Amino acid sequence: MRKGVKKEIVITVAIAIFFLVFLSPIVIALSGSFRELKDTSSYLNIFQSFSLESYRTAFEKMNYFRSLKNSVLITVISVTILLLVGSMAGYAIARLKGKMGPFFQIFFLAGMIVSAQMSNISLYRIVNGIGIGNTIAAPICLYVTSALPFSIFLYTNFIKSGVPYALEESACIDGASVPYTFFRIVIPLTKPALVSIVITQGVPIWNDFFFGMLFLSSPEKKTLPLTMLNFIGDMENATQWNMLFAACFLSAIPILIIYVFLQRYFVSGLTVGAVKG
Repeated sequence: MRKGVKKEIVITVAIAIFFLVFLSPIVIALSGSFRELKDTSSYLNIFQSFSLESYRTAFEKMNYFRSLKNSVLITVISVTILLLVGSMAGYAIARLKGKMGPFFQIFFLAGMIVSAQMSNISLYRIVNGIGIGNTIAAPICLYVTSALPFSIFLYTNFIKSGVPYALEESACIDGASVPYTFFRIVIPLTKPALVSIVITQGVPIWNDFFFGMLFLSSPEKKTLPLTMLNFIGDMENATQWNMLFAACFLSAIPILIIYVFLQRYFVSGLTVGAVKG
C-alpha cells in the first residue's frame, strides 16, 4: 500500500473518531429528551423509547414564546448594532493610509484580549448606576462592546482582501459620495463577512447565560438559556435531566434554522478575510 494512501486512511479514521467523541454527548442528550419524565434509566441506553412528554412539559415551563421573543429581541438588536458599527469602523480602518490604519486595527484587536467577565463587578455597578439594570438594554450594551473588536477585525481584513479599491475610485469618478459608495457598492460585496459576523457573534449572544443572569432578574424578561434554570435541581430537588435536554434542543432550533439559510456565506466570509491582513 502506498504511503499516501496509508496517510489518508489514518486521517480519515482520526476524523471519524473525533466526530464520534464530539457527537456522542449530543446523541445521548437527544435520546434523553425523547424519554418520559419518569424514565431514569441509564442514558447510555439510547433511543429505547420515544415520547414527547419532556418537550411538552419543557415548552410550558419555559414560557417558550415569551422567552423566545426576549432572546430574538436582544440578539437582533445586538447583531444589528454590531453590523452597522463594525462595518463602518472596519471600512474606515481598511481605507486609512499610512500607519493609522494598522494602529487602529491593533487597538481594536487588543479589545479581544480582555474578557468582559473580568470586570463584571464594575460593569454591574455602572449598569445599575445609569438606570438600565433589569432591562434588555443592559445585556445589549455589554454584548455589543465585547463583540465589537472581533467584528471590526474580521470586516477590516475582508475589505482589504476582497474589495478592490479600484471599484470605489470608479464610483468616485462618476460622482458617487462616500456614503453611497459604502452602502451601494461595498456592503453588497462584503455580504459573506457580514454573515460571518452574524453567526460568530449572534450564536454566543443567543446562548449567553452569564450576562442575562447578572442583569435580568424579572421572569418576564428572561431569555431561553435563563429558563433552563427551572430544570436544574438543588439540595432538595433532583435535576430534571429529560426536560433539561428537551429545553436545550428547543433553544437551539431557531439558531439552527438561521444557520441553514446563511451557511453558504459563512465559510467564504471567514476564509477570504483571512487571506491577508
